[in-house]
Amino acid sequence: MKRLLFCVFLLTVCLCGCSADEAAKITITDKQYETDYSIVNAQLLQLEGLADTEFQDSFNAQLSERLEAGAAEFDKLARETAGDTSAKYTFDVTQDVKYNKNDFVSFVEERYVYLGGAHGNTMRYPSNIDTPGAKTVTLGDLFEGEGYKDTLNRLIDEQVAENPEEYKDLWAKPEITPAHQSDFYISDGNLVIFFPPYELSYYARGFVEFELPLDELAGYLKEEYRRLVPADRFEKGE
Repeated sequence: MKRLLFCVFLLTVCLCGCSADEAAKITITDKQYETDYSIVNAQLLQLEGLADTEFQDSFNAQLSERLEAGAAEFDKLARETAGDTSAKYTFDVTQDVKYNKNDFVSFVEERYVYLGGAHGNTMRYPSNIDTPGAKTVTLGDLFEGEGYKDTLNRLIDEQVAENPEEYKDLWAKPEITPAHQSDFYISDGNLVIFFPPYELSYYARGFVEFELPLDELAGYLKEEYRRLVPADRFEKGE
């Protein structure tokens, strides 16, 4: 007989340092349950209070559907993998709000799935949202033209060269390609580009991240996204 334990917690998140009209309201629902073959800890993030409720409802529905589909797939694989063993498998989903001000929300959904073996598998699903524009934003959407790619790659190369010990275990050159249009988030003052495990280094190395100062990219940013550059670091004309 399958045993099921279920708990739900609700957490409202609003990052400090932002006024009410610049920050979106974010709720995170934490669902936990355990069966004979699996342990699930899954957070679901939802946006509230956006002016464009149609976009808000559609975006929230997509997040919910993605999580439900992921949990269903995990449940199926856990049942098939468990067999007659007593092993329990793990599905963890966390939501990390990186930035929530200046009419922009950036958060990362991270999933860890363990179905046996030496280690599990970790994936990231970042979301970057222009709230007044009612749209999700890719890396290319932030910049004018295509010249930004060379600048990002140059800044990444400089970080690698300046920190040889930190990056000595990379087995490939980090480089922005069309496949990385979603692999970023905004933090205070930085555009953070990340590369998943195995793309540049071994699994235990985790995600390889590069924090690129937004003030150094201001001259490439579209006018509407220069608001992401901290006022005390923005230099006109760059």
